[in-house]
Amino acid sequence: MADVVTIAGFDEPLEAEMAKMRLESAGIEVFLSGENARIMEPGLGPLQLQVSSDDEEDARAILADPGEAAKDSRQKS
Repeated sequence: MADVVTIAGFDEPLEAEMAKMRLESAGIEVFLSGENARIMEPGLGPLQLQVSSDDEEDARAILADPGEAAKDSRQKS
């Protein structure tokens, strides 16, 4: 079984959820550490996006890619 690694930290829950959904849509299993604690106590430290070490390289590449929509908007400017 592979280890779980933290690939990103987020202070904003919305940004964390967007990153999580992006990885899940690529078929990568994701865990958002601190999610439940922030419900109980808002502002309780950063949320940590975690994946299997087997998926780490792909997950980092997906998050580093701005995507086609961002590329298209830069080209139109």
